[in-house]
Amino acid sequence: MGGIRAGVFGWGVVAPKPPDVDAFARNLSTGATWLEPFDGGFGPNNFLAGTPEFQFDRYKTWIGERHPPRYYQMLVEKMDLPTQFALGAFIQAMGQNPGIEQELRSLGTAARVYVGTGLGNVDTIHKASLALREAQLVWDRFWTEPARNSALAASGERPPEDPAAAEAWRRLWMERSPELGQYLQKLAAIEDLPVVSDSGVDNIDAAKIAAMREKEKRRMRQQDKWGAPDPPWKVSANVIFNLHNSPAAQIAIMSGIHGLAFAPVAACATFGVALKLALDAVQSGDAKLVVVGAADPPPHPLVVGAFYSGRVLSAGNHVSLPLTRLQCTQVAGGSAVWIVGDLDYCRGKGFQPLGIEPPAVGVSSDAYHIITPSPDGSPVAIRQALEAAHAAPGDVGTWDTHATATPDD
Repeated sequence: MGGIRAGVFGWGVVAPKPPDVDAFARNLSTGATWLEPFDGGFGPNNFLAGTPEFQFDRYKTWIGERHPPRYYQMLVEKMDLPTQFALGAFIQAMGQNPGIEQELRSLGTAARVYVGTGLGNVDTIHKASLALREAQLVWDRFWTEPARNSALAASGERPPEDPAAAEAWRRLWMERSPELGQYLQKLAAIEDLPVVSDSGVDNIDAAKIAAMREKEKRRMRQQDKWGAPDPPWKVSANVIFNLHNSPAAQIAIMSGIHGLAFAPVAACATFGVALKLALDAVQSGDAKLVVVGAADPPPHPLVVGAFYSGRVLSAGNHVSLPLTRLQCTQVAGGSAVWIVGDLDYCRGKGFQPLGIEPPAVGVSSDAYHIITPSPDGSPVAIRQALEAAHAAPGDVGTWDTHATATPDD
């Protein structure tokens, strides 16, 4: 096979039972299931799921040697588990070839990060949504008290007895409150406070911080004056700190990688798509090293319930046997991260491949169904990969199936 060859120069894993690659190798030899009863708020249930055994603080020293203490604390407070899983797996991957960390940093835009997700920050969105709804209900009730809504007081209307109708009624009358209009007018004036720097551009950051603090003080005084609850728009900023791209972005920030960093999102195929993009970048010469992988959260009630309702999740309280029944999926979380690079270039730098050389990845779209693919979908990708690798089916020594009892398995 001609052209640039790619090798794997680091790998890391966070999975149910094994928190790292060493434990992963040991656990593989046991042949035991890594699934446990789902403890996600349903109470007694028949679901089995895989929850990673993961402690982010095991990486605290490594991170602290490279960043100020506040950086680790920020990761703990603001980043959700998929990002932390990915960071842990990435740190593991760098440990297998000393010096590759510095090489990733020195390559500039010739180092890239393609770390995606299938589900994203489900728990973060779930918690924020619940908090938003509760805050909105409190807010609506506050501004529909007659003392804080003169329009409603003048109308003499009373809320309906039906809870759902009363909720809609309060939302309507909250928006009509003249007193809320006064509150918002004052709040707008606070938000319009300018950033003033007496020392020119060099101190603009300090001026921004000072302005933010002053705004917060005035907002607090405004809240005290009205006795108002926090407005519903004060949701957690973690909603935007944990986008699908956050694992890739945080890997780039933590390691100083300046090349393209983004999240391929392709459901169960995410890792394969990320690997395909990495091989394309290496074989085209656009990149010398690519951090590639995927991360997903631990099993969550929303996900477990949705997969069950989609008729693809096993709920028989036993390990699924692939290809034997309709519902054969089980849900797990974790992360897998590889460092893929130009084989000759990396060997020239003294890095040793880990025994895997991915010659090709095939990709295709089934164009049939969002969950259940047709039997004709995957073979297109398989043939594409074999052709790109100049291989025949008989050359393949092992197969890794999707194993969800879908037709093309």
